[in-house]
Amino acid sequence: MEKLKKLVPDEGRWVVMLIGLLLAIAVIATSGLSSRKGPDQNYDVVHGKILSIEDEQLFEDPYIKGMRIGRQYLQVEMTSGEYKGNVFEVQNSMSRYFNYHAKVGMDMLFTVRVEDGGNYRVEMYGYSRESFVYMLIALFFAILIIVGLKKGLYAVLSLVFTGIIIVFFMIPRIITGHSPIFAAVITAAVTTAVTITMVSGVNIKSLASVVGIVLGVTAAGAISMAAGRVAYISGLQTQYSGEMIYLSQDISIRVPELLFAGIIIASLGAVMDVGISIASSVFEVHSVNRKLSLADLYRSGMNVGRDVIGTMSNTLILAFAGSSLNTLIIIVLYKLPHIRLINLDLVSVELIKGISGSIGIILTVPITAFCAAFLATRKKEA
Repeated sequence: MEKLKKLVPDEGRWVVMLIGLLLAIAVIATSGLSSRKGPDQNYDVVHGKILSIEDEQLFEDPYIKGMRIGRQYLQVEMTSGEYKGNVFEVQNSMSRYFNYHAKVGMDMLFTVRVEDGGNYRVEMYGYSRESFVYMLIALFFAILIIVGLKKGLYAVLSLVFTGIIIVFFMIPRIITGHSPIFAAVITAAVTTAVTITMVSGVNIKSLASVVGIVLGVTAAGAISMAAGRVAYISGLQTQYSGEMIYLSQDISIRVPELLFAGIIIASLGAVMDVGISIASSVFEVHSVNRKLSLADLYRSGMNVGRDVIGTMSNTLILAFAGSSLNTLIIIVLYKLPHIRLINLDLVSVELIKGISGSIGIILTVPITAFCAAFLATRKKEA
């Protein structure tokens, strides 16, 4: 019973939750995603259960340990969609890059095409993972609430809100021709305001954090744009840029700006951690000694910030390096000379991502420290 009471929000957070709920409903209702049509596709993706394996010709891949390649001949019963209940014979060709090993009883995904003459063509599409993904998300939310109690519940709500804003606000604005960078900055500001006030409450500490975080991610985006122009990075060197250009022929997506908008969103989490840490430390010091001046509080915030900067800067560099690990390995295997390596588009793009985001983290420290010190001393004087 005591734990349930701890989950009840205070009055200020009720207001934030209500505003967040209304805003979420508004962006979903006005997103237009439900009425937007994608490219025409002549097939359906449905669930199917493997009834039996009639024959299989599989052998171990000579280069990749544990991988089997070859063919399987399956009897599959469709368990969803228009073809539910129908049984088809499916040939499952397994290569290194399309390797889905079917077993009796498994639930898998298949494509069903209707060819000329009314014949059905059924092919393997991939593993069915949604049940596991939903369970993993539910486990994550449950652990957050069990360990964090009220703060954990607020974190779950803020995560859901952030996802809604990105999917139903930022992306629709981008695909209708608005500036991705502007949409990313607005998304960062709104999600930061709701997340920080929900977790830390409606107070001047939250205000200092929000100001520092928004200015920090904006700086990261501005620096990445400036660096991109100087280094002649158009944003078209990123993955799937060709597909984006093809799909945006009729809707005018500003593809070159997507790289820089992505840097703003990718750096937001780390910048948010730094901003709330600095603001909390300044207000904690102020609560212990209310006689400290603005300069003293600013100095305290900077001392904490300098300890945080080292590890948080590594966070973004390591995140971008991890996402490009395959590329890094290929570069090493090719033994490219320095002049080719340092001038590669991929290397330049990843460096701009990591360094711009890290600069945003670094700049968040003095900005947040000053805002927190200023607001704390103004509160004392009031």
